[in-house]
Amino acid sequence: MRNPPIQRRQHLMQLAAISASLCVTKSAQAEDLTQAHLKSRGLSEQGMTIDLPPLSDNSNAIPLQLAIQAPPGRRIQNFDIVAPENPNPLILRLKLQQPQARYRLSTRIRLAMTQEVWVIATLDDGQQLGKASPIIVTATACFDET
Repeated sequence: MRNPPIQRRQHLMQLAAISASLCVTKSAQAEDLTQAHLKSRGLSEQGMTIDLPPLSDNSNAIPLQLAIQAPPGRRIQNFDIVAPENPNPLILRLKLQQPQARYRLSTRIRLAMTQEVWVIATLDDGQQLGKASPIIVTATACFDET
């Protein structure tokens, strides 16, 4: 016995439901990276150092250095660098192949405007550490949402 063909209306309703669920998921992820949400999480700054200039004339390549020291007996599994005011707030997500007790990184980032840049580290027990560093940007770099 053959299955009855899918009606056009049923197919459109299914597509609408799928796209609505994708939009809800995407907006929920974007909310997690807002400045207010990051501040409300009350993350511990213990063992974290962020070196970012307080003022930047050229926001295309701002030097950023970070150092993360895990608490005794813990290891760092991954970390994120987040700029909540950028069109794409997640600058970097780095998952370490082998968890480390300490980690240092030097890089350059691109910022859209004056804001606080966050570093959020996840430890091997699921605990998260986080620290923000403010920076004043005099000329924006993100005109095309990149």
